[in-house]
Parts: sequence; C-alpha cells; structure tokens
Amino acid sequence: MRAGDRFAGRYRLDSPLGQGGMGEVWKAYDVELGRAVALKTMLAADATDGPVRRFRREAAIGARLQHPGITVVHDVGVHENRLFIVMELLEGEDLAHVLARSPDGLTVAEAVGLVLQAAEALEAAHAREVVHRDLKPANLFLQTGGRLKICDFGIARTAEATAGLTATGQPFGTPPYMAPEQWRGERAGTECDLYALGCVLYALVTGAPPFPAAEQVWALMRRHLDEVPAGLRSARADVPYELQELTASLLAKSPAARPDAAAVAERLRAIQRAPYEATHEATRDGRRDAASGATRDARDEATRDATRDAAPEPGTRPSPDAGTPAGPEVRSRPGRRAVLLGGLAALTASGASVLGWRLGEGGDEGESDGDADKNPGPSRHARLLSSFGSYPTGPAAMAFGPGGSTLIVDGDGTSDIELWDVASKARAATLTRSGSVMGASADGATLAAREHYDSVRPWNDTDVIQIWDVAERRRTASLTSRMQGVRSLALDPDGKTLAVGGTDAVELWDLRSKAVLTTFTAYGGLWSMAFSPDGKSLAACSGADSGPASRRLWMWGVEGRSGSDPFTGDTGNPRAVAFSPDGKILASGGDDDIRLWDVATRTTVATLENSSPTKVDAVAFSPDGKLLASGSTDGVGLWDVASRTFTGQLAGTVEPLSFSQDGMTLAGTGGSGKGVRLWKLL
Repeated sequence: MRAGDRFAGRYRLDSPLGQGGMGEVWKAYDVELGRAVALKTMLAADATDGPVRRFRREAAIGARLQHPGITVVHDVGVHENRLFIVMELLEGEDLAHVLARSPDGLTVAEAVGLVLQAAEALEAAHAREVVHRDLKPANLFLQTGGRLKICDFGIARTAEATAGLTATGQPFGTPPYMAPEQWRGERAGTECDLYALGCVLYALVTGAPPFPAAEQVWALMRRHLDEVPAGLRSARADVPYELQELTASLLAKSPAARPDAAAVAERLRAIQRAPYEATHEATRDGRRDAASGATRDARDEATRDATRDAAPEPGTRPSPDAGTPAGPEVRSRPGRRAVLLGGLAALTASGASVLGWRLGEGGDEGESDGDADKNPGPSRHARLLSSFGSYPTGPAAMAFGPGGSTLIVDGDGTSDIELWDVASKARAATLTRSGSVMGASADGATLAAREHYDSVRPWNDTDVIQIWDVAERRRTASLTSRMQGVRSLALDPDGKTLAVGGTDAVELWDLRSKAVLTTFTAYGGLWSMAFSPDGKSLAACSGADSGPASRRLWMWGVEGRSGSDPFTGDTGNPRAVAFSPDGKILASGGDDDIRLWDVATRTTVATLENSSPTKVDAVAFSPDGKLLASGSTDGVGLWDVASRTFTGQLAGTVEPLSFSQDGMTLAGTGGSGKGVRLWKLL
C-alpha cells in the first residue's frame, strides 16, 4: 500500500500511523464526507480464517459500542480482498509513550483521572457484554484535549464467549497485564479487564506494571498466579491509602474478589473528591508508626499477606490505635473471617474491613480514649473504633464528608460546625457562623446549615441558610428562608435541592438558581426530613408529642404534588425518618419502636420493638441496606433488615447517627459531654 491509494473508491491513504499484530493503520481521508479518519487493514499474511474472524469481530464490536471513551468505528469494507475498518482519527499519544517519558510514574491526580476514564469506558463495554481482554497502556490513547480512549478490540469477545486460549493453546493478552485466569486458560470474563486495569493503574503510579516482563514468560506467569505485588505506598509515600486498597482489590487473584467497573469508577471519584495531602498523610504515618513500633515496610508486608486470597474492602487503613498484637484467625458472622496482623484485619470479599479490634461476639471492650461506658448488650455488627471531641449537650447533627475521611459535626446546636479528620481524630477546620440545624448531601460534598439565632433574628423570624462546599471549606450561598422556626434541613442525594422544614410548612429550594420551587403545608413543626434515593420524594415527621398536632408522617412529590397526611392509622408518634437505599422502605422511629413502611402503598410492613422503653430519636440505613441503626438515650440499636431481628446494641446516648458512604463506619455520640463515637462495621 502507498500514500494516495484509495480504498473502496472513498478513502484516500495519506500516511502510515503504525503496524500491529493483525494489520496496518493509516491516516486517511474520507473524500465523500470530507474528514480525516484512521483506516486499519489486515496484513496480507494474516488472511487466514482465525485472523479474519478476529478482524471482523473487532469491527462488529467497535460498531456496537458507543461511548466517549471508546474509539468510534465509522465503516467496514473490503478492498482488493483486504478487510478494512474505518475509525475516528485520534490526535495525541497512547499511555505507553506517556509512561516512556515518565519512568517514575505520573502524579497521583493524573493517574486517578486517567484510570477513572478507562473504568467508565469499561463500564459501558461490560454493560454491552463486551470483554476487551488486552487492556494495557498501548491500547489506551490520550487525546490532545485530555480525553482517554480505549482502542484495539482485536481480541475482544462477548461475555458469553470468553475462552482463555487460542486454538493453538496459547493464552490471549499481553503478559504483564494478564489476569491469573487468562494464564490458566480459564474463562476470561469482565473480571480480567479489571485485573488489567489494576496493572495499568500500578504502572501509571510507579512507572512499571506490578510484575514487569521477565526473560522467561513462564516465570512471569508464576508471579501473576502466586505472588502479591508490593503495595503502591512502598514505592511512593504520597499515594492515598484508598488508592492502594483499590489497586490491591483489582489485583486480587480470585476474579470474584475484584470490584466491577462501576464500583471502581465510584471509588476513584471519591478519591478525587477528597484531595490527598501528602504532608498531612506523612505526619499521620509518623504518629501511627511511633505508636505501633511498626515500619512502613512491615505494614505493607502485612497487607500483602492479608490480601493474598482476598482483596481488602474500601476504607481499610492502618489502625489509628495501632498496637493490637498479632493473633490467630478469628470469626464474626458466618462466612466472614479475618486474620489479624499487627492491628490490621482484612476480610474476604463477602465481608468488610475493620481496624484495631478483633472480630467476633462481645461488647465494646477495649474502648479508645479512656471511655469507660459499658455496652448494654452484645453486638455482632460493630466495634467501637474511637471517640473524640467534647460537647456540653452532645452533638446536634453530624455527617461524613466526601470519601468518609472527614466527619462534619454540629457541636451542640449553638457552636460553629466543625470538621474532624476521622483518622487522626484532630479538628481540621471550623465553618464559622453556622450551626444549630444541619443537612448534608449523600456524598457529603454539600452542606446546608442554619445561622445562629441571636437577638436580631428571634426564633419565629426569617432564617438564613448557608450552603457550603465541604471539600473547599467555603460558603457558596446564603438563602433567606421564609420558614418560621426552622427545625430541620435536608439535601437531596445530588445536593441540588434543599428542603427547609419550619413550624407549619416545608420550603423547597433549587440550589442552582437559588430560588424557591414550591412550599408544602404541614403543621406541628418538621422535626426530621429525608429525600428518597432518587430525589423524587420527600418524607418528614412533624408535630408535638400530644394534642391535635401529634406526630405524624408526611410524604410529598418533589415536582410539586401537594401532600396531605398520607400515612393512616397508628404511626407510633414518629420522631425520625430514613429511606432504605433502594427507596422501597421508609423507616420511622417513634415512642418505643421502629416502623418499616412500604413506600408504594404507605402501609406498615414491620414493627421493630425497641430494646428499651426510651424514644427513638434517630434512624439510619447502612448504604447496602442490610443494617438499620436506631438511636435513643439508651444507645444504638442494630437491626438486620432482611430478618427484621435485633442484633446488638452499642453504648452511648445517641442522636444523631450517620453511616460513612462506604458503609464501613457508623458515627454517633457518647452522650452529653462525651463527644463523637465511631464504630467500625463488621
């Protein structure tokens, strides 16, 4: 082929771009549409049945995948017995060339951003049941504008047809990026792409894949099958623990232990939302190492041993209360096990991770910070991790910030809102002139808070609601609400709609336009509100403890439907409400029980008897919907949602409650003057 040749009378070859194992790629020009394209054609020597089938499959798969992160296929044809594919022309370079210029790896932010784009594209491909099977830096093309594209689906297959060997018994893929199941010639499903993505992430951070190419390919195979690579932080101290954990989970030997592309993308977004501060992390490392007497190398070695057969769950960190002696395997709930290594516990893929405490039955023995309260009963689901802060009347509200690394605390209803670093238990910042009533978006990125009351703004006058960007710690808006006696605030999951609950109505705000959308009528004062997970419904409880305005449940459609009292019969004098993660169940806490309501029919489906006669002032579902936590003056009750059974109680006077976004940590209070408590979920 020469420059100037025309394929199918339409595509003029201009200049060669490269040659791969199956064909040549040329820069070409589509004379009919007047645009530059890339034309890939088979090598003459490859015109046998196997390569022809793979070439046709690449064209078919490329045509069915429509995503900004996947190379677009424009046309397919035959020219002089040569198959060809016409694709969009990409300007830029592949990541193999990028790495060649950066032998020590890219910045953490660059690596996270690139792998996030690749994960989003893989999510789209896997949704169409397409497995790439040869993901590597050379097949990831970085365009001039910063968009990453997955290229070369030459050996891609549909998910139902993913044998691991060629007809000659050779495994598919590129050795440094091949998953163990590919080496073994087993079914290579979507999980093999996630393993390769972990290798790419490792290479972008360190400059080389976890197991660089060896002289003997079988030696490399043995390493992929049996060895656990060193943690990223052993190569670079500025890597966040969350990124090290994610990489380790992607490189799990068992395909079932690896997260899917959607989960990877979400975890990478969480890392992006919580910018990493190397100096702060290094300082925290020094404190941990001094407390435990362990070196970073020893800790990483423990991590590698613990994750050989099971990938760590998100959020695992070296214990802030390091020093727990190594111990034998211990068990908690059936099917979950942990090996304790110097205070680090890593669970199988069916469990969660917990730090600093043995898993199993029992109370809150060994509580941190000198807290001597006794657990009123056993819990199979949580262990006290730490307590910090001190507030005269106990925190009035709390929520986890982006990524769960920060806890936002409205101290006692009168003081400013404080941001605490969860790992170091140090106050990280104060958001001034806010407090008393608070609400946060599901990801913790947006915060709404009512200003302090003073002599100028009495209880029944208009209120100013401040909106904060938590990551940047800056106020983004101040809204003047017409609601009298604001007692509750709620943000929809996206942080775009705000509900302001007053004495006799709810005001709904669009935070983008900073305008009131509508007002819902209620009475008795809105004490607790919650948006459904899809943001389309708002539930609330209102009213005094007795009389004509006794407590009742409300629900409105956010688009503007008016709502009378939709829940009939005995509602149990509700004081708190929460939606299940799937939006099908509404939990309400009342005088002495918790009620579960079917949202569609607004009828009671279960009543959970509280373990004590005290009123339930807080309810919260875990992000996976498996646990329900209830807070009262006698402590936190934990309930198994599926079986509707009580599983344990945690010490403390608890209102409010908040689960971290990864579901691994529960925050509550230790009661008046005892500050915040954090429990790790088992």
